[in-house]
Amino acid sequence: MIADFSCRLHHRLNWARIASRAMALFFVLLKTNSILTVSATAQTSSLEIVNFSYFDSYSKTMAGGSRLVIEGGKIASLNDDTFACAGCQTIDLAGGFIVPGLIDLHQHLDTGGFAGMDTNARVSLFRKNLYWGITTVFNPSIPKELHRAVKSATSKMPARYPRFLTAGRMIGPTGGWGDLKTATVGGLKAAINAQIRAGASVIKLSYDDKSWLTGEALPLFSENALAAAIRYAQMRERRVFVHTTQVSLAKKALRAGADGITSGLIIGEVDAEFISLMKSRRAAYTATFAAFAAIADNAASATRQKKYDPDLINGASLYSSLASPIMKQNWLDWYPLSYLVGRHQKTLQSNTKRLMNSGISVGLGSDAGTPGVVFGAALLDEMQRHVDMGLRPADAIHMATMVNARILFLNKVAGSIEVGKAADLVLLREDPSQSISAFESVLYTIRAGELYNRKEF
Repeated sequence: MIADFSCRLHHRLNWARIASRAMALFFVLLKTNSILTVSATAQTSSLEIVNFSYFDSYSKTMAGGSRLVIEGGKIASLNDDTFACAGCQTIDLAGGFIVPGLIDLHQHLDTGGFAGMDTNARVSLFRKNLYWGITTVFNPSIPKELHRAVKSATSKMPARYPRFLTAGRMIGPTGGWGDLKTATVGGLKAAINAQIRAGASVIKLSYDDKSWLTGEALPLFSENALAAAIRYAQMRERRVFVHTTQVSLAKKALRAGADGITSGLIIGEVDAEFISLMKSRRAAYTATFAAFAAIADNAASATRQKKYDPDLINGASLYSSLASPIMKQNWLDWYPLSYLVGRHQKTLQSNTKRLMNSGISVGLGSDAGTPGVVFGAALLDEMQRHVDMGLRPADAIHMATMVNARILFLNKVAGSIEVGKAADLVLLREDPSQSISAFESVLYTIRAGELYNRKEF
């Protein structure tokens, strides 16, 4: 994650002033998102879709589809016209398109302007992901109370919400970047145990001194403490994702045994040694272009994200606020060197390209919740930014579905359209394998077999 209101840099920043300005800037969002009322379409136990093309995750192309049957929340049949489906509700997609439900590999509910929302409002905000076809979310840092509330909501009515996975709280060094702070190996083990008890499927550690944003380095874990923490988490059968934005620190994290690097490498160039370390660890990587873009040019970033919110679910005034000179000044107040981020973006792109070309598992996450990065719309913007880098739209869809599912160890249940997998699907009028803009034409999202009309949101 790039920015977090809860982080307290102890260098010359007037946090009372910043907090006041930030809350004023996002006040409209609090009003817009405080209550979400959605009536899910009543469903029969079975559903069939006819007359469509669907995304084949193995060829990364659209394939012809005559009939897809959903029963018990799973895909029961694909292109089998003899499959019996008594009492099926039928949807004629009239030549439309189906892709697997999107997965956001990096989304927060506790930061930025959303930090002032109450727990129920943020649970409702989490559900809004379905509007954009996001059916699975990995949250790498979430407060205990909010974690408990989201977990409760999703367990009681799983088809009503995106699938939810989390790392719990990000663990950082005393005086450094992170949510839970500790200076000892014993403290690290206790923090890891606490996240596992709360239901974390992954452990996230902070290993970024933020010197490239602040001009002064924050404390880091010792390499011995980092390695001990990673070994302990893995002994507890949890993989460890490490937040860092610097190649030199990412190398140390990989040598210590890290399973993934999050938030994008924007400082330093990826080299053969780094690629070798990634391959030896079978580690995953996420670039989060959208978060850096929000810092580099807040106005352009807001405009791009608004494009993927055709019904202005997030409110027109939110996008205006994010594009304002006040937001630009906020970044300078939070991080004195933030004006340099634009220069670093080419490094981020070249590093990401090299990792992809080297066969590294590169996932796709938005870092939504970071100031300036909007829920739902940001993931589509993130996909487009990868296309802008030279990928095909079909490659970006594959990253946001199959690759993300593999990184989360969900590929046996989600990430592709196959018989036996969860019926997490997005139904569109236009072909997203040709243009990410087609996601503006979403008609329905299906989550665990339940059909939701986009207009219901």
